[in-house]
This record gives sequence, C-alpha cells and structure tokens, in this order.
Amino acid sequence: MNNKILLINPPQKNVVAAGIEDDFIDIIGYYPPLGLMYLATVLKNNAYEVKILDCVPMKYDFEEIKSEILLFNPFAVGITTFTTSIIDVLDTAKLVKELNTEIYVIIGGHHTFLYPKQSIKYPNIDFILNGEAEFTFLELIDGLQNNKNDEELSKIQGIGFLKNNEIFYNSNIPFIQNLDILPIPDRTLLPMDLYKSIVGRNKMVATVMSSRGCPFKCTYCYCPSKQYRSRSTKNIIEEIKYLLDLGYKEIFFFDDLFALQPKKVIDFAKALQDEKIKIDWSFRGRINTITEELIKEVKAANIHRIQFGIESGVEKTLKRIKKGITTEQIKKVIKWCKKAKITTIGNFMIGLPDETEEDILETLRFSRKIGLNYAQYSVLVPYPFTEAYLEGLEKGLFSKDYWLEFAENPIEIYENFKVEYWTEIVSEQFLFKTIKQSFKRFYLRPITVINKLKEIRSLQEFMYAVKGAFSVLKFNPKI
Repeated sequence: MNNKILLINPPQKNVVAAGIEDDFIDIIGYYPPLGLMYLATVLKNNAYEVKILDCVPMKYDFEEIKSEILLFNPFAVGITTFTTSIIDVLDTAKLVKELNTEIYVIIGGHHTFLYPKQSIKYPNIDFILNGEAEFTFLELIDGLQNNKNDEELSKIQGIGFLKNNEIFYNSNIPFIQNLDILPIPDRTLLPMDLYKSIVGRNKMVATVMSSRGCPFKCTYCYCPSKQYRSRSTKNIIEEIKYLLDLGYKEIFFFDDLFALQPKKVIDFAKALQDEKIKIDWSFRGRINTITEELIKEVKAANIHRIQFGIESGVEKTLKRIKKGITTEQIKKVIKWCKKAKITTIGNFMIGLPDETEEDILETLRFSRKIGLNYAQYSVLVPYPFTEAYLEGLEKGLFSKDYWLEFAENPIEIYENFKVEYWTEIVSEQFLFKTIKQSFKRFYLRPITVINKLKEIRSLQEFMYAVKGAFSVLKFNPKI
C-alpha cells in the first residue's frame, strides 16, 4: 500500500497584495513551517513516508512541484492554506489532480477555519481540516488507507468534504489540551540552512512553539483558540537539547504569547542555567506581562532579543484597539531591556481606527525615541472576522464583505481584488507614503547605524546588517 504523504507550503505567485514586497521578505529571512513539520512528524512516527516542500525559500515553482509529485508518487497531498494565498493553493491542487486524480488533496490552515463551507466547494479539493490537525490529519489518512466510507470519515472532528454532493462539515474543532503529547518536530525533514533571520546572530535559526492560544482581545487580530495552553518546561528543554545536537546555536520562540505567565518564563530561564545550556534565544513578548525580575533571569540565561507588539505610541489609540498596555509601560519595559543589554524590536501599526495624521506621526516619533534597536512598521490590514473588520462593515466603511466574497469565488475575483484599508480619517495614499518613510527615518539615523556597528560580533552579522540596509533603502510597500 502507498504510504507516502506530501505536504506543501505553496509558491506565492498570486498572493493578495497587503503590505510588503516579496523581495523584502526574501532579504529579512524565512522561518520554517512549524505547522507542516508537526503534521509530518506525527505521520512519520506512525510509519508514513513524508516529504515537505516549503516552496518559497526552496524557490520551487509549479514545474518543480510537478517533478516532485511524479517522482514521489504520494497517496495524499496536504496544503497549507491562507486566505491571501488561496489562488496558489488552488493552482497546486489543480496540478496534483492533473497528474493523478487518485491522489487525495487535503487543505487546512487559517483559511479553512474562517471559511470551511466555502473551502469544501473548491475544485480539486477532497477534504478540509480545521483546528489543531496533527492527530486529525493522521486519523483521516488512516481512514483513507483503510477504505473507510463517508459515514465513518464524517465522525472525525473538524473535517469537511462533499458527502453525496452535499457539503458536510463536522464543526467539532479539535484543540489539544496537553501540548506535551505532541512530538518534537523532526528538523531533518527540511534543509536546515534555508532558514535564517536578519536580526539573528547565527547562520541557522530554529523556531520553537511553546504555547498555543491567546486570551486577549486586540481588535486587529483573530485567534482561533482563546484558551491559552503551554508546554511544560521539561518538554521545551528536551526540544532545545535536540536542536543543539543538530548544530543549532540559536532559537526563536514563535509563540504570540511566550511570556504570558512571567513565573513560567523565569522557571524556564533558570532551567537553562541549571542544565548549563548555552544557546542564543529570543521571543515575542507582551509589554504588560514583562517584569523586571523576568528581564534579569532571561538575561542570565543568555537571551539575545525580545520582540514586542507595541502597535501605537498614542494612549487613546492603544485603548481603541484594546491592546491593554500604556505608553508608560512600554517605555519602562524597553528601559529594563536596554539596561540589561537585551536587543529589542518593536512592531508598530498605522491606519488604526480613529487615528489622525498627527496620531500616526506621533507613533512614529515615539518608536524612534524609546530606545528600540529595531522597529517594524505596517499598515493595518482589516482581516476577516477581526473586530476591526466587522466594525468597518457595520459602519459602512468597507463597500461590502469583500473577504467573504473572495472566499466564495477566489478564482474569478482575484484579478480585481483589493484590500480595503481603514481610511475613515486618513487617506490610503498618506498611509503608504508614511509607512515607506518610517523605515528610512528609523534605520538611517546616525545613532541607529552606530549602535548596530557596535553590536556586530561576526562576519555573519555584518553581512545581515548590509542586507538590512539595502532592504530599507529599497523598501516599497504594496498598495
């Protein structure tokens, strides 16, 4: 029996324009597709032969995918699916079926969670999966291998397909309560040297996910699970030792909320010290969960960098987007990090509800004066089902529910599809002109250049700094 499963993160040839040029992404680096790696490892541990194609960093086009499919001859193909890249997903599915109609095509990801019934109807798609699908996907593959009928397959949680030409969707979405039961992702399934970060210290950077879910209510974000779940410190340490054995010298915790529980972070930092583990590491932090004790402990455990979602430097805007932080908290936390010599990155967003031009300019001034080492800027994209998008629809700010319309018929709509921004007060032209200037004004300041040169400790970091400088000079946001 054919036990080969191919997992694909598709090429990005027809992605919805929403902010940053592809060549800019190519310069700042790529992170490995952890979701696919988890799926692949579960399958591999259950005697399946698995291959992953991460097409963007691998520079794979559809011709390369075709060659891989013909050579590998998979039983099933799983494809990562986001709303912005749905055309490339459907083109990949079409290619699979043109080569062999017997290959099952299964899609899952953020898009299928948001639009399950629309996704089920797409051409060349056999099944959709929702939720945290590591074990659901295995259950489906096992069922197909054992020739289970539609009635039997329909009992699998979070699954959707056409059943007797009618849409069937099991809306019981699986979310894994004990994350320690997940296997450590097998990093040998992808070329490790593909993945790097322009703000990293080492040639290879591994991403680690220590938690899932988010209980906060930021209006620009939509999280499938509001229940926060975290792996045990012992389990995380086990993964880090595995990564050290593979030759990694740096890890980045990719969680949205790595530091939700300060005590847990402190315990983790102490465990690194007790185990005498020497590795550069970094995480995404939330301003209002960071304590001075936490900063001291993570510094002692060799932390390199913390990335903060700050979004705005204007008090009323922070309240408007339900961020749950204040400008004073932001300044205090960045000051702690600077004192401890921890590199900081601040993420900022403009085009937020009720922002004036002056509010936006104040946010950019704020970003330059609080002592950050790096800043990232973006224009708010009102993504589907976020509070910002739903409010914009209710107020008539957006012409229609254009994300739903796109999800229902992406192939026909794509050519004329355009993201609508929050332009109740400021113009789209102002937003994109300003975002383009923001990078130059932050990174081309003498103080930034001098501080960066002081930080450089290897040829690798110097080369990344040079690439970063060129990326800033050529940065061109999409409108």
